[in-house]
Amino acid sequence: MHTNIVICGGALAGMTLALSLQNKGFNIVIIDPRDTKEVIEQDKRTTAIAAGPRSFYRDLGVWEKLNKKIEAINRISILDGSSSISLDFDYRDFIDENNAMDINSLGHVVENSDLIKQINLKINKNKNLGQVKRFKSKVLDIKVDKFIAKVFLENNKQISADLIIAADGKNSLTRKIIGIKENRSTYDQEAYVTQILHEKNHDNIALEKFLPGGPLAVLPMKKINNSYRSAIVWSDNRKVSRSRLTASKSRPEEMSYELERHCFDWLGKIKLYGSSAVFSLELITPKKLVSDRFVLMGDAAHSIHPIAGQGFNLALRGMKTFSNMCGDRAELGLDIGSIKFLKEYEKLRKIDVLGLINATHGLNELFRNSKPHVKLFRRAGLSLVDKSPIIKKAFMKYAMGI
Repeated sequence: MHTNIVICGGALAGMTLALSLQNKGFNIVIIDPRDTKEVIEQDKRTTAIAAGPRSFYRDLGVWEKLNKKIEAINRISILDGSSSISLDFDYRDFIDENNAMDINSLGHVVENSDLIKQINLKINKNKNLGQVKRFKSKVLDIKVDKFIAKVFLENNKQISADLIIAADGKNSLTRKIIGIKENRSTYDQEAYVTQILHEKNHDNIALEKFLPGGPLAVLPMKKINNSYRSAIVWSDNRKVSRSRLTASKSRPEEMSYELERHCFDWLGKIKLYGSSAVFSLELITPKKLVSDRFVLMGDAAHSIHPIAGQGFNLALRGMKTFSNMCGDRAELGLDIGSIKFLKEYEKLRKIDVLGLINATHGLNELFRNSKPHVKLFRRAGLSLVDKSPIIKKAFMKYAMGI
């Protein structure tokens, strides 16, 4: 069979891209070893969607359906765990009488499963715009020539397309098949992720506390069963993260106490909620984003440290740009798989991608360093940003993706 676009990877990134390209009138085939129901059941993560990229989901007709599932981040509090110095960002500080943008928060926290459900519903409603089919299978091989790309599947199916998009994660199989090499740098860290219920209201505050082993992020979530709830992402060395995971299962009260200690009395009594997991943290940067009739998206294009929660927002900016470029090109009857076109996209995204990679990598290294002169520099920097409205607004604008 033939289609316009094959998307390898049917989780959050792949399905977001499928909906966006469907809206442009393209026919799409999604390939993933799991069906949509399995992806929804397995993805227990939460994602912070910044104010700018949020508009992408709003334009796709998904965001308004999530009103009862999302929780706003109105303030971000950044703490240097080795000192009493803090830095606060509040969306209200960004608004002034000359600001015409519709800014009502710094971002929102959403559970991936809820977002995927709404995307899937929208894809099924948009069948008049473009056909989206999903095959539960693994990719065995890809063959590309000047005019067409062919994907060979484990279930013996063969699909030809004008373009193949790899959205199959940081360890992308399709990236490997195509032969795009990557640079890898391990942080020797894993992220421990879980959810908590707590006694006091989080007041829509997100906490990023930098500790010697790695940052602890506490993200506000929607109440559940009338209880206040937040998401935890705690990065540390592999041994410590694994011990936290073990404690979550065998000694949950111990983990609850540790979190209470780091949150002071802000949230009151804390209780672990739901399942916990750990994820390895690596900086993965492919040596190129495109090849003949092939482009990388999402974590397949760049896997960065979760510090500041910008990884998926970076991916969303790329998806929006690429989808719009494909739509414009199709209207002119031009080939969306042209290497010249794909390299134009790569060039356009280079500054944003490299800038964020360097920023997150640098921040993680800066706050992990315990040398006295580095601590002094760090504290001076936090104090300077906090006291300078101009610098503060510049940081906020970048973090919000606007």
